[in-house]
Amino acid sequence: MSAGAPMPPNPAYRNVPPPPVTSGNTVLKIVLIVIAAFVLLGVIVAGAIGIGVYRLTKNVHTNSDGGVSLSTPNGTITTGKSANVSAVELGTDPYPGASAGEGSMNMKTPNGSMVTAVYITTDSPDQVVAFYRAKLGESVSIVQNSHGTVLSAGEKDKDNVVVTVTPEGNNTKIAILHVTNTKSE
Repeated sequence: MSAGAPMPPNPAYRNVPPPPVTSGNTVLKIVLIVIAAFVLLGVIVAGAIGIGVYRLTKNVHTNSDGGVSLSTPNGTITTGKSANVSAVELGTDPYPGASAGEGSMNMKTPNGSMVTAVYITTDSPDQVVAFYRAKLGESVSIVQNSHGTVLSAGEKDKDNVVVTVTPEGNNTKIAILHVTNTKSE
């Protein structure tokens, strides 16, 4: 080409489509979708647990002595020294002169109740067993071993009183359990 000569026009380019888009990120997209699904599921589960805990805390009350009361639509449970357990609820009298110990509970449901109380006395286990043998009557069942004595009386599935007497150092521990079932068969 000489100077001043006109330049030929650029050659015509063929209409070439762009290269196809490969989905090399498909695996990454699937992994991100799975992770998002797990995060969403975790948020839903955490929300459900939070609602359950909130409802439970609305029904649980702590007493001044550290006992706890729980009210539900199916009944109430009271624990601690202030479980307000009476002799009628226990099904027998507490041992005379015994002091309240740890572990009392009073549970009431539409089908019955379960009441338990623990007492401590300085009297010997033999004195306590003799007292409850007389209190529970002739139908009392007694099981005794080297660790203590269990006295049981009443109807098995209706109204049952169980008294456990165990030595504890220089004291005697008395645990009374009274179960009633008002559900008709």
